[in-house]
Amino acid sequence: MVASNIGSQTFAKMLGKLTVFLSFAKFEREVTAERIRDKVAASKRKGMWMGGAVPMGYEVVDKTLVVNSDEAAAIRIIFEECLAEGSVRQLSARLDKVGVVSKQRTNRHGRISGGKAFSRGALYNILRNPIYIGKTRHKEELHEGLHEAIIDDATWQLVQDKLADHGGKKTGAVRRPAKRLLDGVLFDSRGRAMRATYASKSARRERIIRTKCYWYYTTAASGSEDRSGIERLPVEEVDRVVLNGLKEQLPDKHWLTDQIKGHANETTLTTGILRATDKLRVDRDGSDDNALAQTLPGVIDRIDAQKDQLCVLVNLAGMVVTDADHTPVLAAFEIPFQKRQNGRAKPIVIAAKDAPQQDPDLIALVADAKRWASELLDGKAASVQQITEREGLRSGSVSRILPLAWLAPDISTAIIEGRQPPHLSAKTLRNLSELTMDWVQQRQILGFAQL
Repeated sequence: MVASNIGSQTFAKMLGKLTVFLSFAKFEREVTAERIRDKVAASKRKGMWMGGAVPMGYEVVDKTLVVNSDEAAAIRIIFEECLAEGSVRQLSARLDKVGVVSKQRTNRHGRISGGKAFSRGALYNILRNPIYIGKTRHKEELHEGLHEAIIDDATWQLVQDKLADHGGKKTGAVRRPAKRLLDGVLFDSRGRAMRATYASKSARRERIIRTKCYWYYTTAASGSEDRSGIERLPVEEVDRVVLNGLKEQLPDKHWLTDQIKGHANETTLTTGILRATDKLRVDRDGSDDNALAQTLPGVIDRIDAQKDQLCVLVNLAGMVVTDADHTPVLAAFEIPFQKRQNGRAKPIVIAAKDAPQQDPDLIALVADAKRWASELLDGKAASVQQITEREGLRSGSVSRILPLAWLAPDISTAIIEGRQPPHLSAKTLRNLSELTMDWVQQRQILGFAQL
């Protein structure tokens, strides 16, 4: 009986060790797979061809796409005929008549496929494939490719617009122009007018796909103008910086009186403008933003967005005089700012110079790590795999994020308050190969040496 108990205990210990070894092996596989996915994504961002079915119009030479002149001519015909015909159905019939057929392929067993008439699905895939304008696609993002384009951008855009027009029923609602706070008064560093527009991006979180709109001011370049120098600024951030700048400047009574000095009706204007600023209760707590925004159309004359500052020209008389024929009282001041962007795929953030800037993604990452660690220690979660499945994340993601639960307290506080170094982002922390538990070394590695 004693021998049996000893044997059972020995077997249990061996089984426990085996379980630990298997867990480490699984973790290693997950990390390796994650690295491979990251490498593929990075390669696509560089424009590299990552394999798969070779698109019509190209051949692969030394793992690089090279234009096949005969097939490229057929691709150009497809795009040209698409613009000439009324629909993809008519395009398919037209290509049958002119003898344009699909790419002929030979597999590793010598079996030949293709060389037949296009289906409508195949034509849609070709017409919507950005590879023909020299770009590569990774999920929902487009990147400049290393291969040569077959179709010019103008033809591509015309085809996309035509496909969109035929893609579904037209809405009965009238789309109103996108009018934002600084439309008509904001100009870029070259003096060109900027207008508001937006881009939308879909993201999956907790197995639900949500679409978010990113509003920004962009240079309103003419059709013949070089578009390489087009400038973009995020609407919400620029509007906030301008409102804060006005709230800093307008309460300065000495500055106001200096700007009005020498104008006709100086006394009346001074009294009226000072009353207007008092009525707006211009302060720094943000409570008067709506009231201040309502006065902007008559107050702001022009804003020039330079590299590191906004040059604001205001008409102080617009605060008290509604007559369009009044004599303007122009005054200028600068609002320093800086652009910040945590990663190429993140929106540009405009902030007052040296101001703390919270990164929601970075804060959420550290919060998730602490929450998951607490669940594992308290027994609320049985394993890392359980958390991974519950959160709907890729295998290995939770294991890579968990060590952030043991960041030094002052580092966590700095991240929450937005005092992290400019280079530190959620992506930076995810890509750490290993995070030391030594707080001093953490500060040195992550750039918090001043804490």
